[in-house]
Amino acid sequence: MTLDDFDPLTATKNQKPAIKPTWARIRLVMLLGVLVPLTIFGYNHNRQTTSRLRIQRALEAWDNRAALQEIKLLEKRDGLTGETAFLRSRAYRHLGEDVPFAQFAELARQLGYPAEKVENEKLLRQLHLGNTENLQESIARAMIAPDAELEEIGPAVIYGLLGKLDFANVNRFMESWGQENANSPWIPFFRGMISLAVRDNQAAIQSFEDCSKAHPNFVPVYGQLGVAYLRSREHEKAIAPLRRYLARVPEDLDGLGTLANALLSLDRGDEVIEMLNPMVESGKATIVMRIILARLYQTREEWSKVIDTLSSVAILWPEDVSIANILSQAHQALGNEQDAVRYSKIAQDGQPDVQSIDQRLSRILGGQDKTAEKHFELGHIFLHKQSREDGFQWLSSALSLDPTYLPAHEDLVIYFNRNNQPELAARHQRYINLRRGTQ
Repeated sequence: MTLDDFDPLTATKNQKPAIKPTWARIRLVMLLGVLVPLTIFGYNHNRQTTSRLRIQRALEAWDNRAALQEIKLLEKRDGLTGETAFLRSRAYRHLGEDVPFAQFAELARQLGYPAEKVENEKLLRQLHLGNTENLQESIARAMIAPDAELEEIGPAVIYGLLGKLDFANVNRFMESWGQENANSPWIPFFRGMISLAVRDNQAAIQSFEDCSKAHPNFVPVYGQLGVAYLRSREHEKAIAPLRRYLARVPEDLDGLGTLANALLSLDRGDEVIEMLNPMVESGKATIVMRIILARLYQTREEWSKVIDTLSSVAILWPEDVSIANILSQAHQALGNEQDAVRYSKIAQDGQPDVQSIDQRLSRILGGQDKTAEKHFELGHIFLHKQSREDGFQWLSSALSLDPTYLPAHEDLVIYFNRNNQPELAARHQRYINLRRGTQ
């Protein structure tokens, strides 16, 4: 403070003119009335855009659980729409969960999502399953659909062709696909799948490793990379990619079985028990899981547990060679001579068929024996004596060559009934009845 502050003339000069408060407040209110809604709109729009980008990226990487989680968050904020229902249906299609896929596809249509896009999504599911009568026509329909996405069409087509072991058309389609999008993660991924199919494990590993390095967020590659390492007996290397895969797809029972197999091969039995016992107790354990557990108990000479783990499976699939071998040893160790002899005979009788698998595979994959009968014979051996999943694949392949081949229909009735899928078994049984003129 200075003496000038006490001077009336100076103090008067230093005073600023007063602004009328009424107009200032009105202008401020008007400005806030414009800016606040714009800020809220911008925030919400940015949040919606970010959510949609996350969903799109997750679906492109087939990280479908992450996509579903983000879709549900978007719906919680903004409500269920035709678009979110459609995105849900796509995620469920990727996961192969047909019931929720069909439900959300129909809901998307009811909520006003373009019907042609919904129908195309249904077509992609049929292509994936190989359930189209005219493959080329179906592919053409998918390609000319509104906003057709090659990265969605391609996997559906290739999976369907691989299911039919149609490698010639697989290679033709992939060549065209690669020209359109050489950077697609699916190209090296499917190259690896083909290598696995012809049992070239090292080539498969190379393709999957290339894919994972170029596209580290691409979920499917880690599951198959683990399988390839396991088949090459590089058990330690199989574990990391399998764990990474299961972290994103924890409900994949085949992946769990593969990881358990790798751990068992490394003598990490306690981890196997911790992983698989809950599956057995919940009734979700696959046959492969039960066999893995039984082998573990076998190494520990816990013979009663071996029998408890496998007896129900042996009743369902009485000709399985591996199961019969394990049970024969268990009953022998417990002094159950009659049961030991019975299971030993099953194993011995089935061994020649199991030993013929590699030769049969080699002839079919080499272009020979490309008949429904030969595919059925291989499928029948797999189904009853070694692997239900491989059996189903080869029986389906037999019907793709000759849809009228009754023995394949008959084995598929057995497969679906024993897998508690009576509605699918009934389809094949109805066809058998019609062909034989019975009701």
